[in-house]
Amino acid sequence: MSGPWKPPKAGICWFRKRVPGELRALLGKTEEKQSLGTGDPSGAQLEQAEVLVAIETRWANLKAGPRSLSEREAQEFARSAHDTMARSRSD
Repeated sequence: MSGPWKPPKAGICWFRKRVPGELRALLGKTEEKQSLGTGDPSGAQLEQAEVLVAIETRWANLKAGPRSLSEREAQEFARSAHDTMARSRSD
């Protein structure tokens, strides 16, 4: 894994990773980029590891294709969506 990328003249590090060829059409891009929110090299490396896990997990799910949810998974998804909407309305 390469280290965080820090653009010239920027104080914040970024995560960059090339999108695999089989996912480019689905995602509509050739590269994933995300701010790591820090210019500190050690903090950026920790944040990069977390971002990498999230992106690799998402890509693995996309490669696996659609699947049916169990009743429990559907309930958890609905609960999460409901909580998110309730929080946005109260803000």
